[in-house]
This record gives sequence, C-alpha cells and structure tokens, in this order.
Amino acid sequence: MKEKLQNMWLTVRRYWQRPQKGETVAYKEVAAYSVGAMGVKSFGSLLTYIQMAPTCLLIASVYGLSPTDIMWLFIVTNVVGVIKTPFVSMLQDNTNTPLGKFRPYMLWAGIPCVISTVALTWLIPCNASVIPFDVSQMDPETVRILKIVLIAVFFNLFSIAQPLLTNAFTAISQVISPNSKERTRVMGISEFLGNLGPSIVQFLLPTLGLICFGSESLENIWTYRIFMPILALTGFLLGLLVMTGSHERVVLPKSYVNKVKFTDGMRILAKNKEFWLMTMTKFFGGFQGVLTTLLPWVCAYQLGNSGLTGIVQTITSVGFTPGIILAPIIIAKLGARKGGFIFAMGNAVAAAIMFFTFRQGFAFFVISLFIYNFALGPQYIMQTTVMSDGFDAQQLKEDARIEGFANNFQVMITTIGSIISTVVFTFVYESNGLVADEVTGVTDYTVLTNPEIREPIISTLILIVIGASVLTALPYLFVTLNAEKMKGIRAQLERKKFITDNGLQEAGEEEIERAYGAFLAEKEKEEEAAAQQARREKQELAEKQKREREAQAALAAEKRAIYDNVLARGGSAGEARRAAAQPEKREKARKKAERRAMMNKLKEDYRALRARKKAFCAEWIAAAKAEGKKKWLRVLASEAFADLLAQESLREAEKESGERGQSRLSGNAH
Repeated sequence: MKEKLQNMWLTVRRYWQRPQKGETVAYKEVAAYSVGAMGVKSFGSLLTYIQMAPTCLLIASVYGLSPTDIMWLFIVTNVVGVIKTPFVSMLQDNTNTPLGKFRPYMLWAGIPCVISTVALTWLIPCNASVIPFDVSQMDPETVRILKIVLIAVFFNLFSIAQPLLTNAFTAISQVISPNSKERTRVMGISEFLGNLGPSIVQFLLPTLGLICFGSESLENIWTYRIFMPILALTGFLLGLLVMTGSHERVVLPKSYVNKVKFTDGMRILAKNKEFWLMTMTKFFGGFQGVLTTLLPWVCAYQLGNSGLTGIVQTITSVGFTPGIILAPIIIAKLGARKGGFIFAMGNAVAAAIMFFTFRQGFAFFVISLFIYNFALGPQYIMQTTVMSDGFDAQQLKEDARIEGFANNFQVMITTIGSIISTVVFTFVYESNGLVADEVTGVTDYTVLTNPEIREPIISTLILIVIGASVLTALPYLFVTLNAEKMKGIRAQLERKKFITDNGLQEAGEEEIERAYGAFLAEKEKEEEAAAQQARREKQELAEKQKREREAQAALAAEKRAIYDNVLARGGSAGEARRAAAQPEKREKARKKAERRAMMNKLKEDYRALRARKKAFCAEWIAAAKAEGKKKWLRVLASEAFADLLAQESLREAEKESGERGQSRLSGNAH
C-alpha cells in the first residue's frame, strides 16, 4: 500500500500541470472540472426540491397546488422550453469567445439559477408567509392564481438557465480532449466527484431543516428560504472553476470559426445516428425519474418524518458511486453499447424488485432504490461517450461541430417525453383519490398517510418505470461505432486539421503525404520520448523501493543482533528492547530530515514556478492588451502558461532520449 501511495504521489506531483504521455488533460484541469461539477450538479439537485410534480413537498404541500395545477404548470414550462430550444441552440453553437463556446455559460447561466432559487423560496406567498407581502386579506382564488403566476415566471427562468448550464458543462466534457478514452476517464472522475454535490445538498437541506424545524422540516417554508439560497450560491461559485480551470479542445483548424444556422444544424443532425439513438434513451428519462422522487412521499406520509429524507437520500445516492467508478472500466472492456444495455436493463430489474417488495416495509423500498441508482449511475457516461463518438464521426463528414445545438435539441425532444409522462402520472394520482378540494382549490396531501391511497399510486408508477427502463435499453443494440472505427476517424480528423493548418489544400497528394508523414514521425518521436521518461521514472521508483526494502531488512537484522547481544551479556529483556530500538529511532530521524528537505525543495520549486508564471502572465496580458484584447485575459494567460509547461516537458523528454541515444552510440564505438 505504501508503495502504491508513493507511486500515486509521484504521478500527481509530476502531472499536476503537465499531461501524461499521449494525453492532453493535466490533473489540475481534471480537478477543476470535477470539483466544478459538484457546483453544476448541485443546481439539478436543488431543482428536485422545486420541481413541478405532486411529489415535490415545496410546490405541493407547502404552496398547496393540486396535481392538475402542477401538471398545467409543468406543461406550460416545458412548452416554453421547447420554444426556446432552437434559439438557445443557435446561441450556444454560434458563441465564439476567447474561452470557447461553452465555458462562459458557467457564468451567464449560473447567475439566473441563483436569482430564480431565491425568488422561488422568498417571493411565493404561502400560509406561513408575511414576507415580502401579506396575503391573508386576499381572496383564496386570487392567492392561488398569484402563486401559479409567480411560480411559472421564476421556475421558467430556472428551467431555461439550469439546462443551459448543464448542457454547457456536458458539452465541455465532449471537447475537453480529442481522445475518446481520455474523455471517458475525465467524465468518470467528474461524475464521481460531481455527484458529491447533489449528495451533500440532498443530505444538508432536509437534515438542517430537521435540526432547526423538527420532523416536518420539508413542509416548512423556512427550511427552503434559509438554506436553498446558500446552497445555490455555493454551487454557482464552484461552477466557476469549470470556466476558469478547464479547456475546450476539438480537432479543428486554427482558423475555424463555428457558425451554424438552425436549418443547417437540423440537416447535419438528421444524419447522426448515435445522437438519435441516445435521444431515444433519454426520451424515457421522464418516466424513469419518477421512481427516485417517491422518497419524500414515503418519508413524509409513510414514516411521518420528512426530515429523514436527507439521511435516506444520502444512503440511496451512494448507489450511484460504484456504478460511476465502474463505468470507464466497463466501457473499456465491453464498450458503451453493451454496457449501456446491461445497466438500463438493470433499472428494470431493480424496479421489478421494488414492485414485489415495497409493501413489506420501508427497508425494502430503500434497498430497491439503492440498486436502481447503482444501475442508473454509469448510464450518463455511456450515453455521453456514444454521442461524443457520433459528433467526431459527424465532423469528419460535415466539417461542423454542433454539440450545443444537438444537446439543446435533445432537451426539446426529451421535454416532450416529460410532458407525456407528467400527464400520465397526473392521471394516476387523481384517479387514486389525490384531488383538490372543490371549494378552496387546495389539495390535502396528508391523505397519502392512508396506505389504500398511497400504495396503488406507487405500484402503478413502478410498473411504468419497468416498461420505460426496457425501452431505454433497446436503442443501445443499434449503436455501431466502436473503438476500432473511432481510431480511424480521429486519424482522419488529425490529417484534415494538419492540411488546413499548413495551407496544403491545393497541394498534390504526394506533397501532402510527405509533409504529413514527417509530422507523424515527429509526433511519434515526441510520444516515444515521453514514454521513455515514464518508463525511466517507473524504473527509478522500483529501484528506490527495492533499496528501501533492503534497508528495512538490514535494520531488522541489526536490531535483532543488538537484542541478542544485550541478552548474552546478561542484560534484561527491557534493556535489550530499548537498545534494539535505538537504530530505528536514528533511521526515523534521518528519514524525517530527508522528508523535510524534500518538502523545502518542493516549496522552493513551487515558489519559483509561481514567480515564473506571474512574470509570464504579466507579459502575455500586456501583449494581449496591445493587440486590443480585453476579456478573460488572466484565464487565457494561465492556459498559455500551462501549454508552455506541457511543451517543455515533451522537449525535455526528447532531449534526454537523444542524450541516452548518444551515450549508447558512444558505448558501442568503444
């Protein structure tokens, strides 16, 4: 274990700012993207507490809207979402900033998310509210309409900004590296760390409410008013790490500027089979998602304590983690096609287990939901991997990257599925007795404490989820892109980029092949230099570990000899142990001094690196300002410095490789 930790430390230290051989993303960038993912995904978790569904305690129990009112709000919101999608798609794909076309939306979409979160918790009137205005003297129907209008306005703001934020984040993962394997690794790490954000939100919000307001914490408006804005602001600030710490990399000519018309986007997208297959899998997400939203109902109306939702959600959310960790391994072994099919069918199996066991007790519901989340965890990575490969294949044919258009258009399609599922679910709720009072228009959700009303609703919803999970699995069977095909596609993309960057469009085939062959030879030489450096580091580490084992063996022999010598001279066992401990104490003191010296040297290196970076960035920013550039200069300067370090690493490896080659030639001559 100690040797593995030493190896990990060496790897992280060396490649924190420099990518490994054959890769383009350094650990520092992976860390920024993954920690930022916690913030981005936190907004999705907050959205579960203000969603348009009767299972949402804030909208239903606190604000008192009926399932029908919520259904119409949901439909209106999603119609707005469908209408805005083409405009958002064109906006995103036609965005060309110094930071790229996706990263700026971490700021531009993050701010409206924070504003809408505050408004949805502070500006909606409810029975316990006299802030910001008193509605006790208003007509109940007027209050109801006011609630619906205000919720519609601010929820629509959230529903526009949050998907834009999430889609931009997802699109960055698709262009963070031109290498599919590396993209999958980055997505795996970011999903693992990113899901900590929702887990923390799901635990903190109900639990803090439980501590402050008792067992009805999620039915108390002040739980939401106090804690949700704080969590939203924290998520926004973490999300900015994605903007400032990650890169957008696509295999495109340097002169390329993306401009996509809606009609052209549709024409190109129509030929992208992988996109449509994955869109079909996500179409049924609205039907599948209802299973995880049942937990607040079960806690509030079966257990009688909504405050326990946070603890139970944390337990069931842990199920996502092993699936996410296994996703890159499964993709490497089986491919995203087989892996996606297996895990989607796993959802159907978990839902079937829940259907036959949930009446037996709360524990069975929790266990089934844990298994369901385990199967659900890696599917996002597999869907994104398949779509990323599809975008690369599409670029080869069409010379266009339309991830933003595709992701937003996909939202439009999946929104239709969500509307259909909501209508179906509303029918299930109301046909089983969950209806509004005919006089006041307020729905009493406490009727769900009656198992004869609650259990038929839950069992019907589970059956719907089983069918949706099977339908989600089927499209994976028709995916045809595999690792071998993608290797060829990326080689062709590299060749096209080289031709354009070097102005060889009008050159003959022989001249192109000669120039490109020289480029590949140089690239292979650089990769071999980096590989040799990695092998040398590994060998040096192995030799160091061998020396340490030999030193430990010698120390043990010395201690044993001292112990035996003291006993032979008539000393006691205690005297022998104390004498034998002296060499080990001296060795620990020596190692401690060595570690202190190494740490001091590391600090000096970092100080020198920071000073060099400061000087480089100041010079780079001055030159950029002289050219008339004004935006994102500090971030771009840091990226330029990181690129410089990566280039230096390759040159150093090439130089060392050349020196070793000369040394071998000299040895042969002698």
